[in-house]
Amino acid sequence: MGLYNFQKRFVVPILAHKKKHTIRATRRHPDKVGNIAHLYTGLRTKKAMLLGRFPIVRIEEIEISGLDASPRIFVANVELSPDEREKLARLDGFKDFTEMKQFWKGRLPFKGQIIHWNPSKP
Repeated sequence: MGLYNFQKRFVVPILAHKKKHTIRATRRHPDKVGNIAHLYTGLRTKKAMLLGRFPIVRIEEIEISGLDASPRIFVANVELSPDEREKLARLDGFKDFTEMKQFWKGRLPFKGQIIHWNPSKP
């Protein structure tokens, strides 16, 4: 079962079905395509709120490094172009790639997964 907690900043894009994936470290027991992603904000608090339950439709490996001088992002072992990095940032709920770089500052290098869900199939 994929239980995912999101910061408040991502609630509106998730509810509007504009954010349809999350970037996470690979779990000990990773989710698989076909599992249900249970999306929440405020988990383990009195203000916990379910954002949705959606089927996982794709999982991709991601590597992020060097965001300061020379940003490098690889998805499924393919390096993203500057335009593709910008698109990834927007699809991940950020205003732009600059905002995404701020989010990842101090957390790199990172290897994990992009977990995609389909919000039109509850």
